[in-house]
Formats: sequence, C-alpha cells, structure tokens
Amino acid sequence: MVVNVAFTINKDRIMMLDGAMGTMLQSKGLKAGEIPELLNITKPEMIESIHAAYFDAGANIVLTNTFGANRYKAEKMGRPLEEVTAAAVNIARRAARGLPDRFVALDIAPCGKVLAPTGDLPFEEAVETFAQVVRAGTKAGADLIFLETFTDLYELKAAVLAAKENSDLPIIST
Repeated sequence: MVVNVAFTINKDRIMMLDGAMGTMLQSKGLKAGEIPELLNITKPEMIESIHAAYFDAGANIVLTNTFGANRYKAEKMGRPLEEVTAAAVNIARRAARGLPDRFVALDIAPCGKVLAPTGDLPFEEAVETFAQVVRAGTKAGADLIFLETFTDLYELKAAVLAAKENSDLPIIST
C-alpha cells in the first residue's frame, strides 16, 4: 500500500527506527537544563553526526531533534519554532545523504502542559500547539510524523487531529 510518494509500507519489510537522541546528546556533553532543540541552530553538525551514525547502524528512519519543539519551548529558546523545526528536518535530510530507503520522521512529544479539565490547557489550544509543529515540519520536507511518549490519550488525540488536519503525511504514535 503506498502511503505517499516517498514512504511505502510493505508487510514483508522491516523498517528500523533510530535510538534515543537525548541519550546521544548527553554523551556529547548536553547538560541538564539545556534545550536540545536549540542545537539544531547552534551545533547542527553534532545533530547530523548522530543521525548519520544511526543510518550507518542500519536505521531506515531517524527522528528529527524536535522532541520538545513547540510554542512554549520556542519562547525559552528565543527562536521561532518554524526555524528550529525546519533546521531539524534539514539536518536529518542531509544525514540521509541520498541513501535509498532512508526517511525523516518529524518527532513530536507531549507539549508539557496538562489539558483541561485536569489542567488549564484547552483542547483546541493543544491542537493548535501541535499543528504549528506539524505545519513547519511538513513544509520543511519530513516524510512522516512520529508522535511519541504520550501518556494522556486526550493529548495524543489533539496531536493526531493536528497532524491529520495539517498534513497528509503518515502518522506513527506511541
């Protein structure tokens, strides 16, 4: 079944994902409290080397360094969310080096706020928060969207809705 031009799902084919970006960044000196996504701007070669290592190890899909990229963290970074997200996609794309069967997944995680009624984040605002990342990553050329580490299914629903309404890319969620 063809999902989009670049990404084909075949029941007889195994696709390998990369490993943990955060762990790799910590091994390269990332300190507690530093914002990993800012490295897309300040140290792109470091991020690219991690993606390249995962591709060299046999991964077919790497996740962009956008795990925590959203409007709330962008305010702390002092950089536009679109710039950080586009840089992350472009870095991963460079690491693929035109190799066959290598794909870039836009990595999206929980937004860091608690949805109402337990918390104070309205569902519609959560959808828009995720939509901003989806639009930026889709525009930059991601092949698919990877929603990860969601424990609140209501928040995951907001992320899936944002992905479906703002992109035609395949979605994987955990």
